[in-house]
Amino acid sequence: MTTVTPKADRLYDLLPAVYRIEDRKNLKDEKDKGELQALLELITSQADALREDTQQLWDDFFVETCRRWVVPYIGDLVGNTPLHDLDLTEAAATAEELFTDRAGRDLKPPLAIPIRADVAHTIYYRRRKGTPAMLEELAHDVTGWGAHVVEFFGLLDWNQHLEHLRVECAGCPDLRRADARDRIDGPWDTATHTVDVRAINQWDGWYNVPNVGFFLWRLFAYPLTHVKPRAVGGTSWRLTFSPLGRNTALFSPGSKEPGLSGIVNELGVALPIRTAAFYEDLAAALPVPAGTDLLSGYYGDGKFTTLAVYEQTAGGAFKVISDVSCMNLENWTAIPAQLPGTTIGIDPTRGRLLLPTGWNGKKIVVSYHYGFSATLGGGEYPRAKWQAVPKAGVVTTTVKAGDDLDALVSGRVANHSVFEIDDDWSYTLTQPIVVAAGESLVIQAKDGARPHVQVTGGKLDVSGGGSGASLTLSGLLVEGGVHVTGGIRRLRVFHSTLVPGRSVEQEAAASSGPSIEVDAGAQDLGDLELEIAFSIVGALRIPADAAKLWLLDSIVDGILKDGDPVENATAISDAAKKGGPPAHIERTTVLGACFFRKLELASESIFTGDVSVDQRQAGCVRFSYVTFASKTPQRYRCQPTLEIERELEQTATDAAKKGVTLPAGWDTAIMDAVVAWLVPSFESVRYGDAAFAQLRRTCPVQIRTGAEDGSEMGAFCVLKEPQREANLRIRLDEYLPVGLEAGLIYVT
Repeated sequence: MTTVTPKADRLYDLLPAVYRIEDRKNLKDEKDKGELQALLELITSQADALREDTQQLWDDFFVETCRRWVVPYIGDLVGNTPLHDLDLTEAAATAEELFTDRAGRDLKPPLAIPIRADVAHTIYYRRRKGTPAMLEELAHDVTGWGAHVVEFFGLLDWNQHLEHLRVECAGCPDLRRADARDRIDGPWDTATHTVDVRAINQWDGWYNVPNVGFFLWRLFAYPLTHVKPRAVGGTSWRLTFSPLGRNTALFSPGSKEPGLSGIVNELGVALPIRTAAFYEDLAAALPVPAGTDLLSGYYGDGKFTTLAVYEQTAGGAFKVISDVSCMNLENWTAIPAQLPGTTIGIDPTRGRLLLPTGWNGKKIVVSYHYGFSATLGGGEYPRAKWQAVPKAGVVTTTVKAGDDLDALVSGRVANHSVFEIDDDWSYTLTQPIVVAAGESLVIQAKDGARPHVQVTGGKLDVSGGGSGASLTLSGLLVEGGVHVTGGIRRLRVFHSTLVPGRSVEQEAAASSGPSIEVDAGAQDLGDLELEIAFSIVGALRIPADAAKLWLLDSIVDGILKDGDPVENATAISDAAKKGGPPAHIERTTVLGACFFRKLELASESIFTGDVSVDQRQAGCVRFSYVTFASKTPQRYRCQPTLEIERELEQTATDAAKKGVTLPAGWDTAIMDAVVAWLVPSFESVRYGDAAFAQLRRTCPVQIRTGAEDGSEMGAFCVLKEPQREANLRIRLDEYLPVGLEAGLIYVT
């Protein structure tokens, strides 16, 4: 609908001048309105509202343009079974109230469940009901995950019928081909199997006549474009794709385009690249004619290709290097010296590069995709509504590769400065940042960029002049910590990553320390507020005298050094690892123990370590996991406390019905048992892994569905993964052919 805002006094202006003069003759101020003018303005506003509603009625006939509340009514007309429709308005309420200076009118995360699209596709689905291609597309559409459907009866080994030969079922896989061996018991398996009569589930019972497997990938692939690779181990020829110098699994973004059969192939789904698949792909694309760029399914500079290695010429152009090879670089420290030749080795499993002597002295640049669960931390994903608002008095400076970010920030002269980095290159900050009273400084990435900022010495000293001094970091990957020495009134971190432990470079003397450290003797500490949203940070060392710590939809990893055990970490506290700041926490995963002076609210969060709050007479912890030994304000529907109460009540009720007297210590035994098994479990607790802080499928259901709306607790609450799975099961009840059994198999 096109909204037109007409002039409010247009009816009044149509009156003859004599009536307008008479209406205004007794007014003392020209800005005042006469009684007739005020009446006609009210009538005009109601006429405008009626006109807009009439126009909207026409748009409400179509699912693409109708209002949100109309969608279920249109769905009812076509017999669409409603899915779980979860509005994220409440999840964004605190952020919208707190961050009123952001560019977006609303700060809601992207909707996890596309209800409008599901209704729009109802007839489209029914015309192809029951076909594997349709089921695969349905699974992707209602969950948003990568999906691949396998009819397992096609992989069964049985006696051939002479009139219906199945030549693809040879009975024995070709073990001479590494790629065929690597596919076995996976979503792309081509080998035949004997029948398995167990009920189909995540791990077994797959290969039977009625079984259909829905392979699902919960991780997404995020691009990084023209990144500076990191040389490690004191060499110039052993490089990592990651600018941090760590191993990272390279992902394929997925083309979302089906093959000839209508079923997506391995290149159509966002997933980690298999080494064997990458090797076969390069072998099929090589050699290339002279002067022609290599463009394979995984490698090159095409629309859907995954990764590329470039030579940056003197003129700044990027030329794809075609002389590449797939290598296993697991033990690359055993290579005594740089290899001769011009062929660059790539290990997609670990994200490693091996440069031969032929590329010495040349500038190498890479592009690749990494995997993660959500749009969290720095990344190229859309976040325009979180950008600083350009307005009068704010000086915006664009920073590009080759610019000295340190000099630009230190030499600023405006009271309100925004430094916007528009690429994924690596920059350094060496000088302390001083923010004057009344000054705001923003260092942010352009929407769709994720620069790497390396802090020399491991930490960036930040100080301010008092009232109004604020520093904002947005959209950045920061290798190092922030050390606040005093005078700052507001420190903000949006959609950024402050590397836990400050550095993760392999084969290097790892630096250590918290991500944000505030000196206890800082001036006017009681006015300091730290606001962290949609970010990944390391340990926080904030004195109890600070005004408040805000944590929204973030991950706090309490380790002080890469490789340290999370079990011994302290995530939030003061420098002495005792009293910490007052805090407000929503949908956050905290790995490590926490200390707070006050905990005003902790909602839908996970605290893996003990939480200790000094002032417990006020505040609330709700729908969260908090260890049983924690000392917190009142808890509401928190685990494991809620499960302990439920089991104690159930046991006492059952005993009363049977007339059984419970032995002494029965309640303590139940408490100990629940505390032992009801704990969060993660796919990985090491920063840099694609599944970092992602809950395992075997994590207790009380945690996986323990949020207020039935989604999971922690940083990925807004993904609504339990609802996605429930929606898929709802649709399969309608569209799966009679007699078939569906199994949901999570690959990631």
